[in-house]
Amino acid sequence: MVSDETPVPATETKKRSTANTPAADQNKKDVSQTVVAKWKLNPGITLLWTTAAEFEQTVKQFADSLDERLTTGGGRASVTNELKVLDTIINKHADYLKGYLKDKYDKDNAPAYYPQFGFVKNGNSIIFPKDRNNRHASLQLTVKALTEHGFEDKKYGLAFWQDLLTRYDAGLKLSVSTDGNVASLVSAKNEASLQIQKTLNALIHILKGNYPDTFKSVLREWGFQKEKY
Repeated sequence: MVSDETPVPATETKKRSTANTPAADQNKKDVSQTVVAKWKLNPGITLLWTTAAEFEQTVKQFADSLDERLTTGGGRASVTNELKVLDTIINKHADYLKGYLKDKYDKDNAPAYYPQFGFVKNGNSIIFPKDRNNRHASLQLTVKALTEHGFEDKKYGLAFWQDLLTRYDAGLKLSVSTDGNVASLVSAKNEASLQIQKTLNALIHILKGNYPDTFKSVLREWGFQKEKY
C-alpha cells in the first residue's frame, strides 16, 4: 500500500500543532481554497515565481486528487471483502474435491491426484495456496482437472468452480487496478501538496511584511486560523 502522509517525528508534534499552515490533507485543501479566493481579490500581493492563477490550478489538482483518492481507496474495501468471501468458500469446499477423488480412486491413491487440482502441501495439510496469485493459478488447474477426471457434473463440479474462478480473476484484476490508481493519485496529491506548502509559507511571509502591525488579523482573513487545524 502507498502511504498518504509523511510520518511526523515526536519532536515535531508541538511545532506542528502551532504552525500557521495545516498538515492534514483535508485542512490543507480548505485553507488553500480560502487563500486562493482571497489572493484573487488582492492582486497587489505578488510572488515572483508563481501567480494566483497558477496557485489556483495547483489547489484544484490537489483537491481533485484527494477526493478521487478517497473515493478510489474506499472502493478497495469492497474488493478485499469479495476476495475474502471467495477464499472462505474455496476453503470450505476443497474437501468435496478430495472426496470425489477418494470415491473414484480410493483413499490411498487419491492424494496422488491432488496436485492436478491445485492443492499444495502446507505442513501436514494439503490445501489451496494462501497466496492469492498462487491460489488463482490453482483454481485454473481445478477447473481443467474437473473435466479431465469426469467430475464436471458433480454438485460442486465444473459450473461451481468455474464461477469461483471467474469471480476470483475479476477480484484480483480489480484489486491490482485499484491499488495502481491509488498510488498514482497519492503521488499527484503529494506533489501538489509540496507546491501548496511552499506557496502558503511564502504568502505568510509576504503578508507579515506588508502588514507588520496587523498581520495576525490579516492572516486570519486569508484563512490561516490555527485553532481549526
